[in-house]
Amino acid sequence: MKRSIVILGVLLALMAGCSHLSVKHLEKNPFHLDQTEQLTMRFWDFEYGSRVENGDYVVAGVAFPKTEVLPDWAEWLHGFWLSVYLSDEKGKVLASDLMVFPTQRVSPEGVRFEFNLSPDRMPAGKDTYLTFGYRMSLTQSRDRVPLHEKSPAGERSVFFASEGALAR
Repeated sequence: MKRSIVILGVLLALMAGCSHLSVKHLEKNPFHLDQTEQLTMRFWDFEYGSRVENGDYVVAGVAFPKTEVLPDWAEWLHGFWLSVYLSDEKGKVLASDLMVFPTQRVSPEGVRFEFNLSPDRMPAGKDTYLTFGYRMSLTQSRDRVPLHEKSPAGERSVFFASEGALAR
């Protein structure tokens, strides 16, 4: 029995050491510096630029909600975070950054962001890519706690969406 536990522990440690974050499943753009880029995801459109500042890559821009695919009643954004991922050609994440936002109205003017990326190393002679992730809950009222409860009419009072990196 003791030997089985040791073997299981070693296997789990090996598997954990081999895992990495992957964005292979997400829409992405080739990573370029000093130019304006656009990226469309399921519920958000991103307009951004990348530059080098103090040895880091800075990605700054605006995320625009795709109101045409969001529920008509969705007015407030709760538990909202955005993430940026720099990845290699196979989707393995080389660097990432995350921003968490306070509750706010869904606005066609979008949400401004600025991320700092500090990869340990960039793959020499290989393409790199940039993509985004997000997590959000949408409600009709600012005061409504975003729980998965039903309204009196039987409709959901919360819309939840998420796209992000996966552990592989």
